[in-house]
Amino acid sequence: MKSKVMAVVGLILLAACRQERAAVAHQEVKDASAPATLGVSYAADAPGRVAESTFPRMIVRTADVRIVVDDTQKTVGKLTAAIESMGGYVSGSNIWRDGELLRAKLTLRVPSDKLTATLSVLRGLAKRVEHETITSDEVTQEYVDLGSRIRNLEATEEELRQLLVVARQNSRKASEVLEVHQQLVMIRGQIEQARGRTRYLEQVSAMSAVSVEVAPDVIAQPVVEPGWRAVVVARDAVRSLIAVLQSLATAGIWLVIYVLPILGMLAMLIAAVWMIARRAGTREA
Repeated sequence: MKSKVMAVVGLILLAACRQERAAVAHQEVKDASAPATLGVSYAADAPGRVAESTFPRMIVRTADVRIVVDDTQKTVGKLTAAIESMGGYVSGSNIWRDGELLRAKLTLRVPSDKLTATLSVLRGLAKRVEHETITSDEVTQEYVDLGSRIRNLEATEEELRQLLVVARQNSRKASEVLEVHQQLVMIRGQIEQARGRTRYLEQVSAMSAVSVEVAPDVIAQPVVEPGWRAVVVARDAVRSLIAVLQSLATAGIWLVIYVLPILGMLAMLIAAVWMIARRAGTREA
């Protein structure tokens, strides 16, 4: 019984692999014979007649932009508001101060059809654009292949479930049922992995990623920072001076009350030892 079960499992898995290869080969033939317009596939739905079905192109688009602005803080606020109004969001933000200059690096997620509008907003906010790169990666073929793979694996899973029922009814050994169950678990894992990949492709193709680095224009920075007041600086300097004087006074008090008595007692002890040693040397002489 065990050998029969394993033989049936092997035949099912072999048939599934053949179905998957056939589906991929059939898809490649359709792609090769399809017209130049991308995103259109053809399938025969009746003898002698071909039906046309539209499949959207899935393109992963990313952009990397570096802009120079007059005011980093204001630019980040305006950019965030513009992106949210287009249905996007800021997925990552890092704002730091480099000396007296405020810099920022943002990661934006925007709908793919709004990428061009997003780049236009960036150009409008920038005093000048120092770097702009756009990359595109079409994943339509991978998405279609994953769909075929999932369907074949689901068919194999159903056959294994039926085989598992038969094995539970006819087999007297738990090991035989366990072997079929392990094959079923393996197929289920492959299905979930393929579905996870399809969900990822759907997400990254629907929302484009834009990496933006915002740098302030050094020439546009004011000589005196806004809000600088000489009185405040002088008051801070006085506070620092008083703190230093307090530290010195504290050290002096510790020296007089704590350190000097200890040093005095040590000196008296050393003098007593020296006198005793001297008297002992005189007696011996």
